[in-house]
Amino acid sequence: MSLNLIQSMINEMKKREITTFMAEISERLKQMEEEFVIDRFEGDIAICEDRKTGEKKEIRKELLEEGLIEGSIIKKENGKYVQSKERQEEIEERIDRKMKQIWK
Repeated sequence: MSLNLIQSMINEMKKREITTFMAEISERLKQMEEEFVIDRFEGDIAICEDRKTGEKKEIRKELLEEGLIEGSIIKKENGKYVQSKERQEEIEERIDRKMKQIWK
């Protein structure tokens, strides 16, 4: 084999590795941005709604942080779903402001 052919093969492998790496990073970033609200519990499953798309997702209770209730805003961290306290507070404050405007 010529040196150019070997170099070409190595470059192609690097491109594929970079492409794969970029796809993996993109997917992880997407998952980090996902936010769900717990709609209800059915047995060992939490029925959740994606806040951006409205799509329903079933999540096993064992993957949820303890103490979550219906209406909790959750996000995935390290393979588990935990409450997004900052977002929960933002949403509750926004709802509170709207309710106060309505009842003036």
